[in-house]
Amino acid sequence: MISTLHFEDSLQLAAGSFNNKIITIILAAGLGKRMKSGLAKVLHPVAGIPMILYPVKVAEEISSERIIVVVGHQADRVKDVLSGRDVEIVQQVEQKGTADAVRLAMNSLIEYKGVVLVLCGDVPLINSKTISGLISAHRDRGAIMTVLTTEVEDPSGYGRIVRSSDGSILRIAEERDADNEIKRIKEINSGTYVFDSLFLSEVLREIKSENAQREFYLTDSIETGLKKGFKVYAYKTIEREEIIGINSRNELAMADIIMRRRINNRHMLNGVTMINPDNTYVGMDVSIGQDVTIYPGATIEGNTTIGSRSVIYPNSRIVNSQIGSDVNIKDSSVIEDSRIGDGSQVGPFAHLRPGTILEKNVRIGNYVELKKAFMGEGSKANHLTYLGDAEIGSDVNIGAGTITCNYDGKKKHRTTIGDGVFVGSDVQFVAPVKIGEGAFIAAGSTVTKDVPPGSLAISRVEQKNMEGWVEKRKKRKGNKTQEK
Repeated sequence: MISTLHFEDSLQLAAGSFNNKIITIILAAGLGKRMKSGLAKVLHPVAGIPMILYPVKVAEEISSERIIVVVGHQADRVKDVLSGRDVEIVQQVEQKGTADAVRLAMNSLIEYKGVVLVLCGDVPLINSKTISGLISAHRDRGAIMTVLTTEVEDPSGYGRIVRSSDGSILRIAEERDADNEIKRIKEINSGTYVFDSLFLSEVLREIKSENAQREFYLTDSIETGLKKGFKVYAYKTIEREEIIGINSRNELAMADIIMRRRINNRHMLNGVTMINPDNTYVGMDVSIGQDVTIYPGATIEGNTTIGSRSVIYPNSRIVNSQIGSDVNIKDSSVIEDSRIGDGSQVGPFAHLRPGTILEKNVRIGNYVELKKAFMGEGSKANHLTYLGDAEIGSDVNIGAGTITCNYDGKKKHRTTIGDGVFVGSDVQFVAPVKIGEGAFIAAGSTVTKDVPPGSLAISRVEQKNMEGWVEKRKKRKGNKTQEK
């Protein structure tokens, strides 16, 4: 019990804070009723990714020995988002407060001695630099517990930091339990803490649920520690925006704006030109080379890379794709899970669906759609074309209105076109079909059989010209009108 710990034990307890070990606990069990959503709060995206991933990323960056995420509402969906990350999952079946959540996580840390960092899953703007400063201050002060705070103009909804006349922290008052005088305090609790592990394990046993919500508040650990004569410290940061908690759609939108601004600033510092950064949407994991220019309205998401000197024109969307150097993506094009080689050009109004690969210097023009299509170096399809399940060689010309008829109602079939083939306008390839190198496909043809290399393929109904037909038609119409 903590009652067995005394002031003289504080140095021994705090000594654990001076080793290099850090274990991070992330609280992510709440539903977030004020979001008015069927989706658990920590699953709502900020700058394109679920907000829970941001504190996980911070924990990784500070080299946490272990990362424990406490889940509750929609636990399976949260687990799915975290799959592939080196995290441990603890489930809080009944949400009985932050102290209860931390207690559940601490059950697996009985033998651990060192720093325990507690982060909130709904505070996505916190960064590793601030957390490193918090941990350093905790160690430098020899504190048993340190809380991250800041001052804001409107502290509504946050716990207030109550200090004594000498400036030392006395307690944290939750707003629902605070009187009017305390509600005027502008220094707020961020919900981020650093503890000595032994102290935390013991203090969790004494916290009671004697409050308006009948919950176990982790904030009560401050008063308990002070009563035992331990050193408790409040580390105030001037980075106010970092501790914004997401409790409403308005706060979600604010966090999204801030995060996107951070991302864009990072790219611009690295040599990317953004014509209007406030109207340019770039995901957290996007990599962009130097001297790339991005026009307003562009959206670039997922694991996308863009090579040097490329230009992304307005209102284009790129997702999980690799864009080479010196590539032009013209207005209003959509590119998904595709790869585009150096010097290529796409759009305007083009759609590259998943599985598309363009080699160097390929030209894809307006209203062209590709799906699981490979186009070799120097090939082009400049307008009004659909190429699906197709393998197209180098230096191939695809005429306007060409389509690959790849679906027979049950399964998909491939079209293969060799190097140097010329395809005229309004051609249909009824797959499966293979076109040999250097072949010429006449405009208006429907190709249903393989075409040998160097051959001309032509498939048209014979044209007939009926002289005088228009004049005869007019006379027939005239007679019918007179009869009426």
